[in-house]
Amino acid sequence: MKNLDGLYAINDIEQETVIFTEKDMPDCELHRSSTNPNCEVVELDNGTSALMSVRPISAGEFFCVAESDDEDEGDWEEEDMMEED
Repeated sequence: MKNLDGLYAINDIEQETVIFTEKDMPDCELHRSSTNPNCEVVELDNGTSALMSVRPISAGEFFCVAESDDEDEGDWEEEDMMEED
């Protein structure tokens, strides 16, 4: 078993629940998942960013967001730069 850092649900969370907003968001990096993310960063009506559940989250499950296209693109650009050398 590995020692993992991250934020997890202490209670079951329903779909489309605001977990926290940018004002109370802890300073941490969320896990990434290409297959089963349970959260996404959204903009609320008042312009505040928030982390919202995209599906039900069980107590004990780590919060994770989808891998972004920007991350994939960054990896691709880095590989291209290495090939050019």
